[in-house]
Amino acid sequence: MEKVFVIGHKNPDTDAVCAPYCYAWLKNQIDERATYIPGVLGNLNAQTKYIFDHFAVQAPDLIRDVYPKAEDVMLKSLITIHEDDPIGLATQLIDQRKVRTIPLVNNAGDYRGLVTMLELADYFMPKHYESRPLYNLRPENFSKVVPGRYLKKGKVEEIESPLMVSAMAFDTFISRLNDSLVNSQYPVLIAGNRRDILEYSLRQQFPAIIITGMGSDDCEGLDISQFEGWIYISTVDTAETIRMLRTSIPAKAIANKQLPFISPDTYLTEVKRALMNLDYHGIAVLDNDKLVGLVTSSCLIDPPKHKVIMIDHNETSQSVEGIEEAEIIEIIDHHRLGSIRTQNPIYVYARPLGSSCTLVFQHFQMNEIEPSPQIAGLLLSGILTDTIILRSPTTTPEDVLAAEILSRIAGLDLQEWGKDIFRHAASLAGTNPDEAVASDFKIYTEYSFRVGIAQMEVVTLSDLDQFGEAYLEAVDKAKHKFSLDWAMLLVTDIINEESVLLTSDFPNAEHIMRYHKHKANMWELPSILSRKKQLLPEILRVLESISR
Repeated sequence: MEKVFVIGHKNPDTDAVCAPYCYAWLKNQIDERATYIPGVLGNLNAQTKYIFDHFAVQAPDLIRDVYPKAEDVMLKSLITIHEDDPIGLATQLIDQRKVRTIPLVNNAGDYRGLVTMLELADYFMPKHYESRPLYNLRPENFSKVVPGRYLKKGKVEEIESPLMVSAMAFDTFISRLNDSLVNSQYPVLIAGNRRDILEYSLRQQFPAIIITGMGSDDCEGLDISQFEGWIYISTVDTAETIRMLRTSIPAKAIANKQLPFISPDTYLTEVKRALMNLDYHGIAVLDNDKLVGLVTSSCLIDPPKHKVIMIDHNETSQSVEGIEEAEIIEIIDHHRLGSIRTQNPIYVYARPLGSSCTLVFQHFQMNEIEPSPQIAGLLLSGILTDTIILRSPTTTPEDVLAAEILSRIAGLDLQEWGKDIFRHAASLAGTNPDEAVASDFKIYTEYSFRVGIAQMEVVTLSDLDQFGEAYLEAVDKAKHKFSLDWAMLLVTDIINEESVLLTSDFPNAEHIMRYHKHKANMWELPSILSRKKQLLPEILRVLESISR
């Protein structure tokens, strides 16, 4: 099931958190084809935290970006083999499943390497050896690749040994055996009905003997009582036994264990670089040493894009990192429209109301779904905070109606709950100035100027003279941090319904501004509550005048 992220803007206020959360809740009720995940693009302010805690709702998780990652493209239904399984199983799976890479795991499911076409080709391709090659054999695998049965099972689980076939006279066999011994190590013997060689091999405690061309009755005369190794009776001829036996070695013997691996959250750009530096077509994806996926070259041909619903904003500059690589499928907003572009036609619901939560509530009504008391409480909170308890000039009759309905569903007194949540608003004395400027900061590009406007709601402006300079310094920091021409902070007293505007230096602005100057870089804004509807038009007028 595909995921759809539902997000508000950067530096979120309460409306930009409650609206996405509630819209995701609604979409999950009406659309079973996807999972809608609400997210936030910054830390929650004290007011928003209080609201979510009050309704005992887990606040949305922080979404750092929507760039495509390994987990978005990796193969999750994996074909794996155990590290002790014979490579014959790997070749069979590669042929049947038409894959080129098979991961290895141990009993605990931990990743142990990859077997690819390259390792298999390197193993089976003819080579020139100066001496008889050693094979890492696991006798328990004999029966998995060679038709037959065990006459006796030994105690050693794995054998590193050369192979030797007894297709010669006994004296010649002994001579060649002595010439080929390395550190007095006997080979794994493949023998037909050569009783003299078999009896010698039993006495010398060869590690394993594979007998071909003999039935169980033919072996009755062999004394195997003192033999400690493995005896396997093959039902196919010697040539076939040798061919099949080479595929019995455990996959871990040829697996590449030095290949890099990635985590599920590795960006696709990094995955591409990793694959380009390899001669292989796959790279394992691990999460706490557990294999969770595999990314192959084919996975990167047409990687999927994250689907995103933008709420309470419609400009990429205010949205999540990586939004340009995502697929925007819906926009729900009450701000002016920017210049966002989409590949396909999308659903846009934009109306000049006081809160995005009002727009979301209208979608509940369109779908004839009543929100739960908790969801109703969150929607109400978003409306009250964005309209300053319905007193902001941005408030419309639709916001008032929505708030009244939601307050009844949530079982809350509209005015009392509004006062309660605003008691948890910030204060100049109790807030870090840098955090205050960053918590609700919006950037606008108009008339070739980049302007940033933050807004902070407080219950008093009486401490402005004491703390104002610290907030002006924070505004200047924001100007340089975001490469702005002009930065400002609107501090709104929600009790007395007035604001003060703190600004960075901006040539000629003070001669054009229509507000009364309180002191340097501070302006008195009586009856101003809305950044969007009251302050922004004046700022745009100033920018237009300066740009002429």
